[in-house]
Amino acid sequence: MTGGVPLTGGGIAQALARGDGAGLLHHLLVDRAIKVALVLVALIVLGLGMALIWKKAGRGGPPRRDDG
Repeated sequence: MTGGVPLTGGGIAQALARGDGAGLLHHLLVDRAIKVALVLVALIVLGLGMALIWKKAGRGGPPRRDDG
Protein backbone atom coordinates (compact mmCIF):
# COMPACT_ATOMS: atom_id res chain seq x y z
CA MET A 1 0.00 0.00 0.00
CA THR A 2 1.44 3.39 -0.91
CA GLY A 3 0.72 6.63 0.95
CA GLY A 4 -1.88 7.28 3.59
CA VAL A 5 -2.46 5.64 6.91
CA PRO A 6 -4.03 2.18 6.92
CA LEU A 7 -7.38 1.95 8.67
CA THR A 8 -6.27 -0.69 11.14
CA GLY A 9 -5.79 -0.18 14.84
CA GLY A 10 -2.04 -0.63 14.46
CA GLY A 11 -1.96 1.98 11.70
CA ILE A 12 -3.63 4.56 13.90
CA ALA A 13 -1.27 3.79 16.78
CA GLN A 14 1.72 4.07 14.43
CA ALA A 15 0.45 7.40 13.07
CA LEU A 16 0.11 8.74 16.60
CA ALA A 17 3.58 7.47 17.47
CA ARG A 18 5.07 9.20 14.41
CA GLY A 19 3.57 12.51 15.51
CA ASP A 20 0.74 12.63 12.96
CA GLY A 21 -1.76 12.75 15.80
CA ALA A 22 -2.82 16.36 15.30
CA GLY A 23 -3.70 15.82 11.65
CA LEU A 24 -5.44 12.56 12.39
CA LEU A 25 -7.39 14.08 15.27
CA HIS A 26 -8.42 17.01 13.09
CA HIS A 27 -9.58 14.64 10.35
CA LEU A 28 -11.61 12.55 12.80
CA LEU A 29 -13.23 15.62 14.38
CA VAL A 30 -14.18 17.08 11.00
CA ASP A 31 -15.56 13.71 9.93
CA ARG A 32 -17.67 13.50 13.10
CA ALA A 33 -18.92 17.09 12.67
CA ILE A 34 -20.00 16.37 9.09
CA LYS A 35 -21.85 13.24 10.15
CA VAL A 36 -23.62 15.05 13.01
CA ALA A 37 -24.64 17.87 10.64
CA LEU A 38 -26.03 15.37 8.12
CA VAL A 39 -28.07 13.62 10.81
CA LEU A 40 -29.46 16.93 12.09
CA VAL A 41 -30.46 18.04 8.58
CA ALA A 42 -32.08 14.65 7.95
CA LEU A 43 -34.06 14.91 11.21
CA ILE A 44 -35.25 18.41 10.33
CA VAL A 45 -36.35 17.32 6.86
CA LEU A 46 -38.08 14.27 8.33
CA GLY A 47 -39.90 16.40 10.90
CA LEU A 48 -41.05 18.90 8.28
CA GLY A 49 -42.21 16.10 6.00
CA MET A 50 -44.15 14.43 8.80
CA ALA A 51 -45.80 17.74 9.76
CA LEU A 52 -46.77 18.39 6.14
CA ILE A 53 -48.24 14.91 5.72
CA TRP A 54 -50.07 15.23 9.05
CA LYS A 55 -51.67 18.52 7.94
CA LYS A 56 -52.54 17.20 4.47
CA ALA A 57 -54.21 14.19 6.09
CA GLY A 58 -56.48 16.60 7.97
CA ARG A 59 -55.25 15.93 11.48
CA GLY A 60 -53.44 19.22 12.11
CA GLY A 61 -54.94 22.20 13.88
CA PRO A 62 -58.60 22.92 14.61
CA PRO A 63 -61.29 21.28 12.46
CA ARG A 64 -62.11 23.17 9.27
CA ARG A 65 -65.52 23.80 7.79
CA ASP A 66 -65.85 23.53 4.07
CA ASP A 67 -68.46 26.04 2.97
CA GLY A 68 -68.40 25.19 -0.68
